[in-house]
Amino acid sequence: MVPFVVPAKDKVLVKIGEGEKNLVHPSEISIFVWNVYKGQKAHLFTKDFLQLGTNKDFILLQEATVDAYMPKIWEQNFKNYEWNLAQSFHYKKDLSSTGVAIGSKLTPQTVDFIRAKTREFFWLTPKLTLFSEYDLGGQRALFVCTHVLNFVTTGAFSNSLYEIAEKVSAFKGPVVLAGDFNTWNFKRYMIMRSIFRELGLEHLDLENDGRVLKLDHVFVRGFDVLKAEVHHTVLSSDHFPLEIKLRL
Repeated sequence: MVPFVVPAKDKVLVKIGEGEKNLVHPSEISIFVWNVYKGQKAHLFTKDFLQLGTNKDFILLQEATVDAYMPKIWEQNFKNYEWNLAQSFHYKKDLSSTGVAIGSKLTPQTVDFIRAKTREFFWLTPKLTLFSEYDLGGQRALFVCTHVLNFVTTGAFSNSLYEIAEKVSAFKGPVVLAGDFNTWNFKRYMIMRSIFRELGLEHLDLENDGRVLKLDHVFVRGFDVLKAEVHHTVLSSDHFPLEIKLRL
């Protein structure tokens, strides 16, 4: 018996909290990117998340959860943030869900998602990419949070990236594209670099990068990069967090 339910398209998006539409945003923006491993190492995760995520302008999460635990952290410790989450699936046992999320003090102008056409082998779970547009001082910027297919053929992996690229290509302004790309071999890595390079997106080289497998990446367009690093000593997830600082 399948232990999960994939939501209908009109039930995928969830909003938690309320941002501000007319917030005066600084020219320099800080971004935190992390596959949070569904917060399974709860005590360690809470400590690290609050230490590294607090006061960031944008927080992009993969394997975020809507359950009895993670939204409480958002509501209690990120009170002025709006969280938009695209749910991949619901667990039947407790109706909690997991997916990709973007949190910010700003209210997005638009929120949308795409669901990869192929599902993972074995688990048959879908993967999603979340697209949110924000007004940064009169200029719209697109923030994209993705969790790319893992256990699939190289062809299906490539197609899922082209699906993301097609939607990004329709946006002509500044872009931040980040998340878990599951680039666990060199061929996947080069496919990813090639596809997004064609859109004029810069792949960021990260400081303090002690990762053996480099699965998580950040691409930008229309920003100056002031800082890009990996917090390689964090052990509360099976992925290290990334911290980025940009200027329009």
